[in-house]
Amino acid sequence: MKKYLLKITAVALFMGVIAGCESESVVFDNVNGQEGVQFTTRSYNITVPPAGTTVTIPVSVTTISNAARTYEAVADVKSTGAAVSYSIGVATIPAGSYEGTLDVTLNTNSLQDGIAYSLLVKLVAPAGGSAFNDVATINYNKKVVCNNVVLTVTTDAYAEETSWKIRNAAGVVVASIPPGTYGPASSTASRGKVYTHNINLPNGKYTLIMEDIYCDGQNDGVYDGGYKLDCSIIKHASGTGAYGCTEVTAFEINP
Repeated sequence: MKKYLLKITAVALFMGVIAGCESESVVFDNVNGQEGVQFTTRSYNITVPPAGTTVTIPVSVTTISNAARTYEAVADVKSTGAAVSYSIGVATIPAGSYEGTLDVTLNTNSLQDGIAYSLLVKLVAPAGGSAFNDVATINYNKKVVCNNVVLTVTTDAYAEETSWKIRNAAGVVVASIPPGTYGPASSTASRGKVYTHNINLPNGKYTLIMEDIYCDGQNDGVYDGGYKLDCSIIKHASGTGAYGCTEVTAFEINP
């Protein structure tokens, strides 16, 4: 009967290790028991900056050793995104410890703006041992860093009335088009004409001011013109129709 109780106690202790992996460290005495390894945090959401970033995943084991140990980890076949966008290290457990880490490096190679990717990192069971909670999911995307904005202006029949300016946080006009630039003036031929302006802006806060000298916006009574200010997938400003004398939109470059 005592042997039966001892077996039950050992099982309970082992299960306690698995269930309590995210709590404080547990003292083990199963030096000669089965070696098990697991991730203790298994979900991450990461935005990757231009310089790249490293995700450190905590790992725990069920046995202790006087020597440092390493465990292999690989990308699961269900991962999305090219292998050049990540690098998986090895899980390292220091000597005399039940806990260690695995570093995964992410970079922006091959990543597209506005696309979400998933890397499923899988632990490889040690020889004669097991891997529990063996998959960590890293959802990642590229941080959009964009200084080259594009202002697109679509004119109505009174194109000459439309103008715009961009001011920085100090109130200085850094880009502008005066009235009378677009045309032909007072002509249905100006309806739907599209003008694009490529503008490079340093990081910071700005204001786009769209103006109409007749104060009826981009509306000629029949046709609505409009505008939009974009940078890659980022939509900074847009408008159309009879917005009056001015329409003001604040925006920020690479906040």
